[in-house]
Amino acid sequence: MTTMLKNVIIVDGSGWIPFWGDIVLEGDKVAILRSGENTLFNEEKTFDKVINYDRKAYVIPGVYDDMTKEKYEEELQSILADLQSGLKIEKAVRKLTGYGVGQREFTKEGVVANIAVLDKPATKIITAYAAGKEL
Repeated sequence: MTTMLKNVIIVDGSGWIPFWGDIVLEGDKVAILRSGENTLFNEEKTFDKVINYDRKAYVIPGVYDDMTKEKYEEELQSILADLQSGLKIEKAVRKLTGYGVGQREFTKEGVVANIAVLDKPATKIITAYAAGKEL
């Protein structure tokens, strides 16, 4: 089955700024990833399913195979410490994922589609949780 996630905000997990575009999933793999509007318009009719999120949802990476709860907590604490020292979130994440070639990226062509789609209300809930606010 070929599914297109159209007009989503893509967070690739590398720590770089999220971008808006389209993702095509073939089975459990990311087949196509394009930034911009209507980049795959001519191919839409060949996809089994097209879901248009109209820039109201984020695609975020899932957890990669080597991640453990302890490692996740360690990385989260590292990011929080960097934020408290004044570092921007993108740079704090890039410290963990690496710079340039070989950096840890989760959402890219050819990888297993270990992703989640979150609408904007869900992101507000997650932000509140991460800040330690009562939900």
